[in-house]
Amino acid sequence: MYEMYNSMSNKFDSYDVIVAGAGIGGLLSAALLSNRGFSVIVFEKLSFIGGRFTSFNFKGYEIPTGAIHMIPNSRGTFAEILKEFGISYKKADLWAELKWKDQRKSCKHMFGFIKTLKSTSARLALIKIIFKSMMPPKDHAMSFDEYLESQTQNEELHQFFEAFVNFSLSLSLKDISAKKMLEIGRKVILLGGPIIPIGGCKGVIKELEKIILENNGKIITNADIQEICVSEEKAEGIIVKTGKELFKVKGKYLISNLGPKKTYEKIDKNKYSKLLVNLNKNNPPAGITISIGSSKDLLGHSGITFTPICERICGIVQPTKIDPSLAPKGKHLMLTHQIVKSKDIKKEIELGVIDLYNIFPEFDKYCEILCTHSFYNDWPVNYLTPDKDLPNITQIENLFMVGDGNKTNARIMTEGVAHGVRQVTDTILFSENS
Repeated sequence: MYEMYNSMSNKFDSYDVIVAGAGIGGLLSAALLSNRGFSVIVFEKLSFIGGRFTSFNFKGYEIPTGAIHMIPNSRGTFAEILKEFGISYKKADLWAELKWKDQRKSCKHMFGFIKTLKSTSARLALIKIIFKSMMPPKDHAMSFDEYLESQTQNEELHQFFEAFVNFSLSLSLKDISAKKMLEIGRKVILLGGPIIPIGGCKGVIKELEKIILENNGKIITNADIQEICVSEEKAEGIIVKTGKELFKVKGKYLISNLGPKKTYEKIDKNKYSKLLVNLNKNNPPAGITISIGSSKDLLGHSGITFTPICERICGIVQPTKIDPSLAPKGKHLMLTHQIVKSKDIKKEIELGVIDLYNIFPEFDKYCEILCTHSFYNDWPVNYLTPDKDLPNITQIENLFMVGDGNKTNARIMTEGVAHGVRQVTDTILFSENS
């Protein structure tokens, strides 16, 4: 198929780096490499850039398309890249708060989580698990749910972990291995609490776009990649459709932010049929976000409120506590997250709304639901679970993958994406300098 396109227009010529997909992984990659002198072009199928890491304005509120205006770790790679580019952010004033039925308990760092548990028995059980996490279970197939059952029967601690795993991974305890969850727990402790970028997700995207364009990079939207061109196990370029025209673009390096499944489909479905069969067996983690406008500061902090008492909602954030520009003057934007436990999305949203009234008895007095977003199928929370994330460096020379199906080193959410990006860009820089 590659040879068939040799006569096509060379409208986009040749580049050092082609980036397929303008999600946060693709744009971080393009910004880092264009800033180091590489000629870079980014292609995006949609009419806007940022993917699930941007926002749109509704009634003066910046409603996120996915990520909740929060980056999980203040000492992680994402924060490091923001600092490198001079992109402003602030640390949340709390790591987290736990909302129990009869009380609220907060902490400023991960170890403080011990104090957010109500009972002494739950605290002792958590300390025991933290120490045992230094020696992961030998049974790699054991789920974290099974592991917890083997360590403690404390219901409070189970509720705590359920809320944390629901919020951070959009999974239930039975859907992640004990080995991986304990690795994630250790990493969360080391990397610190969350940060809020000034301007929210869109603020970061605008700054990355500016960096790319100032370094003579190009970003092309409404551009659908038809094929990733590979010859003798080496990536050589792409075939892209813009409007009614097809163009061949050559590149020395290709970074795909399309997700693992779409990446391999665009190379050769027959050659990678076994891999694609396995990828098709996976159910991407699904979730629902409810965006709420409030005339009152109902949380009182800028960290994460975990809600182990709820039927569906597992966590709430209020980024306007740090950046008031994300809402109209005098208002707050609250964002919930919940996993999806059935195929009835409408019912799942209704259960989330019921949770809101249980959390905030005066919800009608101060709040309005702005919109709800459901994330599943081709627009999921994550393309793969942490146990099944694929490496950033592929078996095809000069082809790399970034994004939420390729998170590395037990890092979660956008921190995992950013860390994978850093691995890819460092590999390319090393290749050029060796």
